[in-house]
Amino acid sequence: WISILWVLLLSGSSAFAVLDLDLGVLKRNTQIFERIVGEILTQTFPNPFALTGEAEGSYVQGYGVVVSFHLNINRSRIRTPFGEIPARTEGPRSNAEQLNLLRESMVRCLADYGMAFKQLEAEERISINAHVEDRNELDATKKTTIVVISTSKRDLDLLTTEKISFEQFEDRIRVLQY
Repeated sequence: WISILWVLLLSGSSAFAVLDLDLGVLKRNTQIFERIVGEILTQTFPNPFALTGEAEGSYVQGYGVVVSFHLNINRSRIRTPFGEIPARTEGPRSNAEQLNLLRESMVRCLADYGMAFKQLEAEERISINAHVEDRNELDATKKTTIVVISTSKRDLDLLTTEKISFEQFEDRIRVLQY
């Protein structure tokens, strides 16, 4: 017993935090957030082949929740066994416009629905990772853009309690694009 106590004491407070975390509830909250992200993406990018699969999330101990998805953009033509056919789109948008639309919609998603993760600690984060593939780009090095949008639970709490404005929240969000 003493050795177990020493291990717990030496491992720090993170061992106790995981014991308090109800992983079943966290999993359900993550699944709800995944569906919300998926619904926002299908409304924002209406092409039936834009979203290649469901958004998937996971909890990373010591970090927070990460939700990932793969998105195809610029599908002006779709290859079928019978040849290429034009895609149903509301009009061509540039790659930069579509990436900006993705960022704006996911920032709004975090602001509106990020509080679903009530169990997270203030310093933990909620991140949305998008692998965006430009299907019209032939250069393999330029074909995929990765966009990571991340916020802390603390900033979400401040936004929810109206201690900061949405504009201040936007300024605090980390966006990495490469």
